[in-house]
Amino acid sequence: MIELPESVRPLLKDPFGILYRGDAGEELECIFKVRKDIKEYTKLIVVGDITSYYSFMADLSPDLYIIDESTKRGSVSENLDKILEKEEYKYIKVKNPPAMISKDLVDAIEDGLNKKTGIIVEGEEDLAVIPVIILAPISSIVLYGQPDEGVVLVRIDKDLKERVKSILKLMKGSELKDYLLSR
Repeated sequence: MIELPESVRPLLKDPFGILYRGDAGEELECIFKVRKDIKEYTKLIVVGDITSYYSFMADLSPDLYIIDESTKRGSVSENLDKILEKEEYKYIKVKNPPAMISKDLVDAIEDGLNKKTGIIVEGEEDLAVIPVIILAPISSIVLYGQPDEGVVLVRIDKDLKERVKSILKLMKGSELKDYLLSR
């Protein structure tokens, strides 16, 4: 298990990529802007319930999406649940406590990068972007919500992987952390 110490939280406030600004209720417009800007990519990964929902609404079909069935505004509605349950996806349920990265989550991400997968997290998926950036192939795109600001588009490259690893080094953990740092 990897734990996010309070002292490291400020390093995660800035987006890892391009922020498409939009208030609550403007997420679909943000995703349409994002869709116009993503052309070629190895994998498309989406983290977060609302961002996943609007990605599907905008006809983006992520290779992997990660949700925790709740949003900043509370539990997701039944409509959201229905849209996020796609037949062509394999589903993996994992436990991941808040402010942590569990081995189950990391294993599910690795597995999910091989086949269209939805990962449903019991707990929180907020830190999933860290192992996603480390484990996904170069030139993959990651979309995630930046609370109260909009949607972030991340194009993974070597420099970003190193930046994320430098943040990971500051987190608490041992074997799992060492494993991710070696990737």
